[in-house]
Amino acid sequence: MRVRTLLLGLIVALTLALGAGCSREERETIPNVRLGMAPRDVRGRFQPGADGSWQTALGTGDDTVLEWTSRDGRGSVTHARFEFHLGMLVAIRARLNESVSREEVSTTPKTVTVRAPAREGGATLTVLARDCPTHKDEAESLAAKSR
Repeated sequence: MRVRTLLLGLIVALTLALGAGCSREERETIPNVRLGMAPRDVRGRFQPGADGSWQTALGTGDDTVLEWTSRDGRGSVTHARFEFHLGMLVAIRARLNESVSREEVSTTPKTVTVRAPAREGGATLTVLARDCPTHKDEAESLAAKSR
């Protein structure tokens, strides 16, 4: 009976530990913006910390691109490109005013995130949906770097 209780306790502890590891939140990439959002939600919720201007471009087929550029380069984000497929945000490419010493690649089953030093200073950020047909090859290539 005691061995059974001990075994059950061990199973519960391992389940909790593994579950906590799987559910941990990654640090926020772009404040208030998440993959899967619609273009109007990105424009309404994006908070770069500076004034800037928006530009919209239609891509191939059902792809749309929103680009935001800082007027003075002083916010946390100096440039951001939001790529949409079928009306959903599937890629974020941004230039950040933060210091990154080396490339960092993190993955989830649905996303790949890469932070890297920029040649001009600051950092670049790329967030890709792994299930988007437009970005699948690029996402899997970047994900391979984290292994």
